[in-house]
Amino acid sequence: MAGLDIHSDDDYSVIDKAGMALSHNPLGLLLPGVDPTTHREAVRLCARDYLENHIFINDKQFHSHLNHHLLSVYSMGGSAKRLQEIFDISNSQQRPSLAMVSDVNITADNYTEYLVKEEYYPNFVDFYRRELAESNGDYNSVVAKYFFDPHVFPLAMSGLLHPFIQLGYGLEFKCEAIIACALAQASTHRKQFSHALDSETFDEICAGDKGSDIGLSLLDILDRMRHDTITAGITYDEDPYTEENRALSQALAIKYAKLWRVEHSESAVKEKSMEVVSAIALVYGSLTRPGYRPILEFGVMHNLTSSYFLPIFFEALPLDKQVRLLHAYVFTFIYIFATKGCPPLYIPSELTLTDTHRAESVEESSSGNPWIEVFDKAIANNDMHVAKVVRALWRLSLLMAFPTQPKAVNKGYELPPYINCLYLARITVDSIDLSTRRDSVTDKLQLATQGGRRNWDHGVLAFDEFWANYGQAL
Repeated sequence: MAGLDIHSDDDYSVIDKAGMALSHNPLGLLLPGVDPTTHREAVRLCARDYLENHIFINDKQFHSHLNHHLLSVYSMGGSAKRLQEIFDISNSQQRPSLAMVSDVNITADNYTEYLVKEEYYPNFVDFYRRELAESNGDYNSVVAKYFFDPHVFPLAMSGLLHPFIQLGYGLEFKCEAIIACALAQASTHRKQFSHALDSETFDEICAGDKGSDIGLSLLDILDRMRHDTITAGITYDEDPYTEENRALSQALAIKYAKLWRVEHSESAVKEKSMEVVSAIALVYGSLTRPGYRPILEFGVMHNLTSSYFLPIFFEALPLDKQVRLLHAYVFTFIYIFATKGCPPLYIPSELTLTDTHRAESVEESSSGNPWIEVFDKAIANNDMHVAKVVRALWRLSLLMAFPTQPKAVNKGYELPPYINCLYLARITVDSIDLSTRRDSVTDKLQLATQGGRRNWDHGVLAFDEFWANYGQAL
């Protein structure tokens, strides 16, 4: 990872230099269209990204999405030409990778000394590659050991879950290089939550409220958060992430994360994860006030895209860590919801209509399945998140086609309704336009009025001021 050499598009030696290989986890979704040529190009481009680029694109720790975008489009049947286009668009925005800090050898005995120090990212990649190589292919044991290390875990779940997402791609494609980069990113990431995921507080979240044996449903929790006195302290600001609002949101999320429970069984993890993903999709599609063009919120979107990887993580982890991961995941979701001011949900009627076109029928290109058009639009969209959203909705559509729906714990336990994933996927591919992206916090809220398309929204949606300033009336 010297970060100094730029490789040409016909240089396949990068594959061996990076030790890059892409396999396929059976729990990953793969559309027809992936042929040996496309696979080779995906491997080559991921190798170039590994060798040439840093995991953070700047010193503010904005996250690289290059291999996310490549692998999402690759898995959806994107062509080799399209993969090259994505690489060329994103590569110019990347930060060159750096050489390892000399005279520093990170080991299993001293790695905690270098945590949260970004300059040691290349050293951490080297360390984790050694650990993975020594595992004799048992990558899951390395992930369980280091991702869930109590010093690393609060970092790994920070930054809108980007280390988790990066690791998800590594596990999905059984890629040692990407797994190493993900663990290195987690190890050098700044801490997003001051104490929520530290051992003492997080143990309390996992133990739950002692006054409740069954816990509350997520929909009940979101409703109660909306009326909590803590929420009243969250204020509108052009910068939606003020220090005070973040502190209040964390306190609110800790309080209510303790009220959501998961039994220690594989069936409970599956059912409760379906509740979580369905609730995320419901919120993602229900934040737009009536009379306005669709709002798709940036933070909730990251909860949705990362949800794709939950089944892959569950397969890789022992049960106790599955349960802890799900608790942490719910915490991040309701924290993000809190930072929006706990807005009311406006559920479009289309969102709960049954989708009769199941995504599993995509192999029949002549079937008239509307998902085909969605996939094509997602592949063609230059925004690095759109294809990831469609993949997550695609998975949820498949899960809803089979009898894995969560069961109500009791009569008062309100589960999310059926989610029309096709509707949400269409809204996404037809709404988001990369050309509307802005760099500053304030500019991120600006709209692109041409054709009604816009960027992801970042504001405090619960307040009238947001809609007056940034809502786009129909």
